[in-house]
Amino acid sequence: MKQFKKVIAGSAAVFMMTLASAAPVHAEGYWVDGYWDDASQTWIEGKWVENGASGGQSWTGGGNTTQYCNGAVITYDANWNRISTVVTNVPVYSQHNPAWAGITIGTGGNFGSTGCVPTAAAIIMNHFGVGGSPLDFGYMMNAWGNYNAGYGHGCDSAALLNAGYASGLGAAAFSDYNSLYNELARGRLVAACIGGASAYTHCVVLYGLDAYGNTNVSDPSGYSYRTNIAGIVNNMSYNPIDWTAGGPFVSFGWE
Repeated sequence: MKQFKKVIAGSAAVFMMTLASAAPVHAEGYWVDGYWDDASQTWIEGKWVENGASGGQSWTGGGNTTQYCNGAVITYDANWNRISTVVTNVPVYSQHNPAWAGITIGTGGNFGSTGCVPTAAAIIMNHFGVGGSPLDFGYMMNAWGNYNAGYGHGCDSAALLNAGYASGLGAAAFSDYNSLYNELARGRLVAACIGGASAYTHCVVLYGLDAYGNTNVSDPSGYSYRTNIAGIVNNMSYNPIDWTAGGPFVSFGWE
């Protein structure tokens, strides 16, 4: 990522017209956020509350209660303690793919050295059925003024909000542990800008969450792994370019 500039959310939809959108499949209802209870010194889990209009899709029988939110499978025990949030069908794309790594978009470096944010957007949008290659998002983000557009080398986090808005997904930026936990718990995907105080930062995609705070990572460098979200928060980027969205973490989902 590195140094960059602005957000142009209003014009974003024009450039997403070429991407095929997909109808979301999810239950009707609303999310109640989790929170830390000081009195009991315990974490109160967030949960998805069904409105009763899902036609039976939201619930399955058995010893545990299973809910579907953002396409994720969220499992609770009998006392509504969340056991796991499982998200599948998240692709792994690499900014270093020879098909686009050597291409330079705009005034910055080539895609292999600057394309982590467009690649993260492609990972997220393909999971939600919107489509688009990493290079597609590179050209769109450059046209929006967020990527290699004359004011730096790389992409700002506002480009992620633009991509979410243009695709019809809900998108929200934040910078704290509780919000990251809640967003992953409800099945949303999170683009996380990491790298601490370094001028050379990186963007990865987080999805799923177990009872211990472990999540999966689809890394635009071209591989996947698991990590604990505490480590992600401790390594969040403090580069101002990664805060143009309002924080270095941006979540995406239908609900």
